Amino acid sequence: MGPLRFPESVSDPAAVVRKALAEKINVLCITDHNSTAGAAKALEAVKSIPGIEVIMGEEVTTSDGEVLALFINEEIPAGLTIEETMDRIRSQDGLAVAPHPFSLHCPCLGERINDIGLDGIEVLNGGHIDDYANARAQKEALSGKFARTGGSDSHYLPTVGMAYTTFEGSTADELRQAILEKRTDAGGKVIPMDKAIAWSMSVITTSDKYILRSFLGLDKEPTDDPIISRVQNLKLGQKLGALTGSFIYLLPPIPFLLGLASQRLFRLQADKQENGKSSVLGRLGHFY
Repeated sequence: MGPLRFPESVSDPAAVVRKALAEKINVLCITDHNSTAGAAKALEAVKSIPGIEVIMGEEVTTSDGEVLALFINEEIPAGLTIEETMDRIRSQDGLAVAPHPFSLHCPCLGERINDIGLDGIEVLNGGHIDDYANARAQKEALSGKFARTGGSDSHYLPTVGMAYTTFEGSTADELRQAILEKRTDAGGKVIPMDKAIAWSMSVITTSDKYILRSFLGLDKEPTDDPIISRVQNLKLGQKLGALTGSFIYLLPPIPFLLGLASQRLFRLQADKQENGKSSVLGRLGHFY
């Protein structure tokens, strides 16, 4: 997340499974960026949590935009073309869905969704507050070419399940078939601004905790925890820079002012898109 390399999520996969079950989610898709490690941990956790299934997935960053690979069993490398990535997905008998296909601030496929053989497109992404991206995707889905899906795009435990895909049935196999037959729809809502701000603050405070632990020599052993591993690889200057930047960010009311400013910028960008004007903001990364 940004030049200081804060992680996008600090949620434990097992806790995500339990939260999804509490939200009456029957099938949970874990689609971390360019990694299946979180999905693998969730699959292990679900063995002792009855009442919910987990699908291994990945949000793959291609050279043409991001795509969700669902029902896969092996990680797909980032940086390939969308055609190469689609081949990797199909070789695993996976399904391909375009997340936030017309996003103003995330790498998206845009018009490429029409020529690469996607199974579905996300028509409700919980992380998009710009009043444009979801509406444009909804309009594109009227063609009937794609299954309509929804996703919370949650990076924070309290927002898990706020947006979701609806289908007839309750199992992973029934979801798969519904996507293939284009019998899905989206439900839920966009994540409210206060939750988005709380997410960013939780990520930063958790990262700061591990940086401080590293100064005290408490996390020296090799680990598969991605946050601890990232902190272990930071140089002293990077750690100090991260702590300084996060201290400034967490000073009230800075996170709230930045959240309101980003919301305003996204809406201005949406107005320009709707009016056919050129973009002046570009891709801002995952900052909701």
